[in-house]
Amino acid sequence: MKLEAITTVYSYRFPEVRKLITDLTNPFPHEVFLKSVQPVGGLDNFHESIIEKVMNFYSGSVNLQNFNFRYPTSGSSEGIFHYLSLLRKNGAQKIYTLKGEYEGYREYGKTIGLKTVEVDPNTNPKHLEKGIWFISNPSARDGNIIPNQFINDICEAGHKVFYDLAYMGSTRQNKFDLSNENIAAAVISFSKPYGVFYDRVGFIFSKEEIPSLYANKWFKNILSLMIAEKIVLELKPEEIYKKYKPVQEQIIREINREFGLGIKASDALLLGYLTKKRAENLNSQQRELIQKFQRGDFYRFCLTPYFVNMEKENGK
Repeated sequence: MKLEAITTVYSYRFPEVRKLITDLTNPFPHEVFLKSVQPVGGLDNFHESIIEKVMNFYSGSVNLQNFNFRYPTSGSSEGIFHYLSLLRKNGAQKIYTLKGEYEGYREYGKTIGLKTVEVDPNTNPKHLEKGIWFISNPSARDGNIIPNQFINDICEAGHKVFYDLAYMGSTRQNKFDLSNENIAAAVISFSKPYGVFYDRVGFIFSKEEIPSLYANKWFKNILSLMIAEKIVLELKPEEIYKKYKPVQEQIIREINREFGLGIKASDALLLGYLTKKRAENLNSQQRELIQKFQRGDFYRFCLTPYFVNMEKENGK
């Protein structure tokens, strides 16, 4: 018995996105890069109009107008690290995450002396010392959307929140409420929803300046920004999701037919999940099969290999 699912989420490089990138680079837009030698400005402000287009593209899901400091980043990970570094510089000793959260917060944090405290989702945030939470929504724990009220309750308890929207765009359209004044910053990545992980397309939005990202106006990736622009201008917000949601559900059915696990399709297109409670009803062989996929109170399965195999089988 072997599951082809993987534990790390590497997004499927969707054929539609591949075509957009091919169209963008054939012929390669060298003339854009040559603008860097213009006497005034060059490409310093190249990212600004693209960030506006990204914000407009996602306007049905999130309002980011209250975040006045906006930077292009290498995926979301660069923004996360720089914000953690800013917190550490300002005297922070720890951050909070939900149990089973994205491990990048912890791994980055520990390199600069920040402790990560994992919190059970049932914990009343009022009972914790006030601090800053790093929360992914849709959640990296199981790929599902967290209700706005859950995060607002954390804010109303006096905590600050760093809001990670890396999975936004890979689910049905949902209104993510970032209006609370205690939501300090947010990141967006195109890696999960569009499969451009190695193209490193991301942005951070903050209510305070992040000085260490100032130099990104010079040291940004122009091609990645052009890919982002191409995606938001030529795809519709739910286009990929609507087309591939039935594929996700078919994959889940086939896995359950073969292994009898009872996996459910996550809100995020490329994931399936099991609750810990459901897993307790499985037999010993099934539990051994899924052991490595556990994240807190969930088991999370990245389905990308199945998407790749289905494409090969269909000859596309």
